[in-house]
Amino acid sequence: MLVPPLEGLGRFTHEVSQRLLPLLEENAVYMLFDRRPQPMFYYGANQCTLVIPPPARHWTLYEVWYRLSVPWALRRYRPKVFFGTYGIAPGPIAGRVPTVLFVHDIAFERHPEFLPADWRTYYRRAFRESTRLASFVIANSESVRRDLVELYGLVPEKIPIAYSGINTSLFHPLEPQERDAIRARVSRGVPYVLYVGSIHPRKNFVRLLRAYELLRRMYREPLRLVVVGRYLFKKGSREVEAAYQRLRWKEEVIWQGVVSDAELVRLYNGAAVVAYPSLYEGFGSPVGEALACGTVVVTSQVSSLPEVGGDAAFYTNPYDEADIARALYEALTEPPDARAARIQKGLQHVRRFSWEVTVQKIATALRSYF
Repeated sequence: MLVPPLEGLGRFTHEVSQRLLPLLEENAVYMLFDRRPQPMFYYGANQCTLVIPPPARHWTLYEVWYRLSVPWALRRYRPKVFFGTYGIAPGPIAGRVPTVLFVHDIAFERHPEFLPADWRTYYRRAFRESTRLASFVIANSESVRRDLVELYGLVPEKIPIAYSGINTSLFHPLEPQERDAIRARVSRGVPYVLYVGSIHPRKNFVRLLRAYELLRRMYREPLRLVVVGRYLFKKGSREVEAAYQRLRWKEEVIWQGVVSDAELVRLYNGAAVVAYPSLYEGFGSPVGEALACGTVVVTSQVSSLPEVGGDAAFYTNPYDEADIARALYEALTEPPDARAARIQKGLQHVRRFSWEVTVQKIATALRSYF
């Protein structure tokens, strides 16, 4: 997943690798890629880059990569431990090489309806086998740990939690005049609600569009909806297009597509509210990133999102469009003093999501097999 622009799993792998390799400087770290990486993905003198075919971006090629290519590399280089940043291990050899897995989520178990059948079947088979054979499993949140215990029968005491981090050097508040300049450029100075994430049924984007329709009946001040993200799979794209075309205020929707990290920070800072009404998340980075930028967040009261939002976020029932609209309205109309206090609470809360702490937990797990 280390292919720019970095998203979810790619960002996790990048943030972890640049901190983990220096901690393991006394050991050679073989990083397995399915294509030649860019120079930015070189993390230290102890990195040994292995490019093994085939380039895997389809479940059938994942199957070949994990069942043939990765086991070949492990047999050749004989590592002391295998670290699966994606939660998948090479089944044929996982029983012979100690395996540490970082599980981000098992959304395909909770919401199988949101994936194509072939991907769903592959993920279920791969994750169930991988977690069963793994020597050590790390969960991305308390919510993910509960899922692993309930659905896969793992023992909770043997699953430590290591939250994904929020890079507060990157995601941070900007000065008020900078925020004003961002709004002037993005929405001609009009306050905007920001959505960051894939355009995918699990992210609940269609209900967000419908909630925006309801919100505009209550909130009469000028407003815009800014969308950052791309379609993930084609499933649900027709429903999104239909919902958009039916939207009375569709001229207020500003589509940004995929943006750079620097632009993402600016968009977070310029937003009046960040809306993230996802139906399921293993962590939910946009919630933490928005809080780190000093922006108010509306998110769902399900899965891991209350862990990431803490007491700073507004919460909603993601299955109820009227309730999403209600939460957005409350966030937009909160009195200034209460809003300022909420923002400070968010800045304080997000400090618990430290990449350094996450990487220390991973390094400790790996070192136990040296």
